[in-house]
Amino acid sequence: MGNFRLDAETLVLKTIDWPVKTALRAIRVFLCLLIVAASAVSWGCAKREKAPHIPPPGPAEIQDAVTRVYQNAVSVEADRNPSFIVGDFNADGSQDLAVVVKPAEGMLPEINSEVANWILEDPQKVVLPDPNRRVQRLPPNPEPVRVEKGDVLLAVIHGYGPTGWHNPDAKQTYLLKNTVGSNMRSQPIEELLSPTKGKTKLPRLNGDVIMETLAGKPGFLYWTGAKYAWYH
Repeated sequence: MGNFRLDAETLVLKTIDWPVKTALRAIRVFLCLLIVAASAVSWGCAKREKAPHIPPPGPAEIQDAVTRVYQNAVSVEADRNPSFIVGDFNADGSQDLAVVVKPAEGMLPEINSEVANWILEDPQKVVLPDPNRRVQRLPPNPEPVRVEKGDVLLAVIHGYGPTGWHNPDAKQTYLLKNTVGSNMRSQPIEELLSPTKGKTKLPRLNGDVIMETLAGKPGFLYWTGAKYAWYH
């Protein structure tokens, strides 16, 4: 009889304790959700790390960087104004360099080689996912980009570390076809988004963009996170 009374009292205590435990469990879940939400807001509002300030380069520095990466495959179009642009195009906190170049005489096989140390791209032919579709249709495999004699190219060197594109370890490099226009300039993403907020639907931007007029159409060249694309 005594044992039965003890078990009954224990059952009553457990029954009373159940709502309390349930409430405490709900509070813990709620607090966890608050922490996750606060972290998401903090991450979304955080400003990207800005590239360290580096003094404007001279022609010799530009030539040295192009020679280091592309060797003698291309030559700088020094007569163009501007012939180069700097900015943090891939948003990694390191300064990048974009230089207008042309193929050197007899170097097309090296430029178009599949084992070259750079990536050949045509940003005007990049097919991006449709943000309005849940299911994306894979585009057909694009034809390989080929550089021809007389093409004007944009050589892009992604920077590495505090010294950016000056760093000898800066080896992520591109040659972009059909991307050299007029009035080329670098524009920080913050300046681009501010006046167009709520007015123009822009693609997802990761870093500084290269503003220019190409074939009579104003637009910008931007880094998608995997390659360069043209938007106008």
